[in-house]
Amino acid sequence: MKRKCICLFFWALLAALSYGGGYLCFAWPVSGAPAEKMTEILPVTAGKENFILPETRLVMETLNLKTGEKTVEEKPMPSIYLGLEREELLTELNDYMINLSLQELEDGLVSFDIESYSTKEVVLRKIYYPDDNYQKYYVIYRQGRIVIYYSDRKTVFEYPDIKLGDLPIDLQCELLSGKEMKDEAELYNFLQNYSS
Repeated sequence: MKRKCICLFFWALLAALSYGGGYLCFAWPVSGAPAEKMTEILPVTAGKENFILPETRLVMETLNLKTGEKTVEEKPMPSIYLGLEREELLTELNDYMINLSLQELEDGLVSFDIESYSTKEVVLRKIYYPDDNYQKYYVIYRQGRIVIYYSDRKTVFEYPDIKLGDLPIDLQCELLSGKEMKDEAELYNFLQNYSS
């Protein structure tokens, strides 16, 4: 029994020494040099050199090419522009031009670009060329019914209760390929004449 206790004691001592020795080997510095500092946590914009800050001023210029009217206005910086570099901001403006709102289409926006760019001030310019022949509505026969869209041809204005067969042949042909209407008066006239 005494022999078993001594063996158990030596086995526990061996386990403790191996654990402690392993700990000392990894925890004890190899040289007198201090251990490395933890790497610094960098903010998201750390790799960027010149980007839009919350305190960056936004100056918006608008130019109407038809009338020559120019306005300059200082606006608050939209949060979607914060942290963007020049190229990223240019991409945002290009996306804006691809997905123009109906109001911008009606107003005749033709260009939206960066005039100057720095961390202190960003100057953007919108150029408008209003079209006198702007067509506000687009009427087409689609999927078995007549649909009235706004000029963007994506946003539905109305589904009138008009049957294609009740219309004159020449108007039926126009609606199959799509017919543009200038304003509310022209659209109202169409609806009044052909609604049941």
